[in-house]
Amino acid sequence: MPPRTALRALICLTALSACTGKDPSGGGVDTSGENDSAAPIDEVYSGCDPVAPTLCGLPFPSTYYMKEDASSATGWRINLADAALPINNNGGQPTGQFLNERDGWSVSSALLAHFPGVDLNNLVGHDRIGDSLLDDSQTVLIDTETGERVAHWVERDVSIEDGENSLLMIHPAAPLDYGRRYVVGLRGLVDVSGAALPASDGFAALRDGTATQSWDTEGRRAIYDEVVFPALEGQGWSRGELTLAWDFVTGSKQQITGRASHIYALLDEAIPDGPAYTVDLVETAPNEHIAFRVTGTMTVPLFTDIDDSGALLTRGDDGMPYINGETTVPYTINVPRVLVDEGRPGPLVQYGHGLLGGQGEVNGGYLAEMANRYGYVLFAVDWTGMKSRDVDAITLTLVQDMGRMAIVPERSQQGFAEFSAAMKMMAGPMVTDPVMQVVNPESGATVSVIDPDRRYYYGNSQGAILGGAYAAISPMFERAVLGVGGGPYQLLLTRSHDFEPFFLIFKTMYPDPKHITLWLSYIQVMWDEGETAGYAKATVSDPLPGVPVKTILHQVAIGDAQVSTLGAEFLARGHQASLIGEPVRPVWGLPTVASTTGSALVEWDYGLEEPYVNHPPAAETDPHELPRREFAGQEQLHHFFSTGEIKDFCGGPCRDLTRFPSE
Repeated sequence: MPPRTALRALICLTALSACTGKDPSGGGVDTSGENDSAAPIDEVYSGCDPVAPTLCGLPFPSTYYMKEDASSATGWRINLADAALPINNNGGQPTGQFLNERDGWSVSSALLAHFPGVDLNNLVGHDRIGDSLLDDSQTVLIDTETGERVAHWVERDVSIEDGENSLLMIHPAAPLDYGRRYVVGLRGLVDVSGAALPASDGFAALRDGTATQSWDTEGRRAIYDEVVFPALEGQGWSRGELTLAWDFVTGSKQQITGRASHIYALLDEAIPDGPAYTVDLVETAPNEHIAFRVTGTMTVPLFTDIDDSGALLTRGDDGMPYINGETTVPYTINVPRVLVDEGRPGPLVQYGHGLLGGQGEVNGGYLAEMANRYGYVLFAVDWTGMKSRDVDAITLTLVQDMGRMAIVPERSQQGFAEFSAAMKMMAGPMVTDPVMQVVNPESGATVSVIDPDRRYYYGNSQGAILGGAYAAISPMFERAVLGVGGGPYQLLLTRSHDFEPFFLIFKTMYPDPKHITLWLSYIQVMWDEGETAGYAKATVSDPLPGVPVKTILHQVAIGDAQVSTLGAEFLARGHQASLIGEPVRPVWGLPTVASTTGSALVEWDYGLEEPYVNHPPAAETDPHELPRREFAGQEQLHHFFSTGEIKDFCGGPCRDLTRFPSE
């Protein structure tokens, strides 16, 4: 065996990841070699980028951890080596399967680097996003297609530790474009004493044109010379001043939205007129506002490998889901007294429940009163994938194999199908069902309580975080209200008290905080196709095939201890939203208008402060439940559903006004 072949074979036997041969594209394969010449011994990558030597997987995301693939929509494919996937305390090797099948990175996650001791004072925080576009910014994010700078902000992840193991996070101010190549640059970084932070040896070699024996470095030189450095120089950044720079490619629209869109098409073909269903119970007058409540089940096509928690989407030869039998889905319908008393139809309002809960939330007192006041037929199903039954599978995955967290966004797409089926049922066969017929007291005619032509969506908390994605997928409604929502999850989780039980598992399984930050970013790559952040640009500006442009009203609370308003602002920019009337504060990138027929963000002020860093606010003063109970907020919602116009109902800044009812 020739010496180079023998060396490579030995490395293959001892490495954590498999050797796959020559890979000049930047893919993650775990082989390397050395000799005495300046040229690398072999054209293979180690799987860990030397420009960021303190943690394999950094900088994140990067084309280093990708390979060229002419068959994909972007021309790229993620190609993470095992070495870039942190191993937990149990010593199990996580799978990269569900990351490596994608043609690009998240359009919404933070960009990561590691600079121990970096001074944040001169870096752009979320309170001055516009400064990231100035010539003197120390960070830059460039769209290589347009050559323009992209607004962003920077923080250090202090959710676990504020020190040597805290990663620097660069957050895009709004969702990035699908299938686009970006370049990141950092310069002039100093520590708290004012001393300059040096570039790594690997990056310095690329920056300064110094030859090395490492294929990790030499195999990347062309990308830096042809893409990275020219993009930065086009913005007036010289190579010599750079501390770190890299490039990455985002996932295509087809990759991020394609499976959910395909599922809807199959669903529509399978149940064009709505699903088969049963009426199991009709409960008369469950409260003073609801005339009757109907519960039952509907039969919906199944698109997952198993009909239970922990499921993954089916995958055909083309990688797309297919129908794998049927599943039975419970539903709840609340018909208000006003429709029965007046013998008339009312609009359909589909409700999305909160975190890992269930459809029973639709029976809440404030919703019942609102339904009766405005004459809404409220209905709900569970968020399959993010309902109470899914908790155990999610917890087990956190402990066993983080790479399988695809179960959450993939089973959530089954949930989208079930929500779509419920809307089809309500606007289809349920309209003429005998249980929905009432007598008009004036004409004596029998009429349905359902007006199938008026259909809207309203979700709170998780119902908003996922609901915006559902809105982007469904062609059956054009207006949605997202209450106390936001995205992406990677931004929200460390700022939420709801995440604390799961955070304990993270900290137990991954004692190094850097690994947790990296895993949350990896998970976001998978999560884009299961939450609103991944669909923002396919909602109002570039809709999916056959889906009308949607209008979104965001109603949120400053100081929310469960869903940070930073996430709502991120989505609002992606939805091209405006602020209405006299907002309680300016939000970068959102114009202020008197009213709009486009999307809008309305923030409520309860006199609470939000932590500047990524910690949750004080839980004991959490206003998370309040905006939905504000009378002015409900009036705004009703006017929007009825007319398509979003206008001010607060008479000035929306502060702690009259909540109605009190519970």
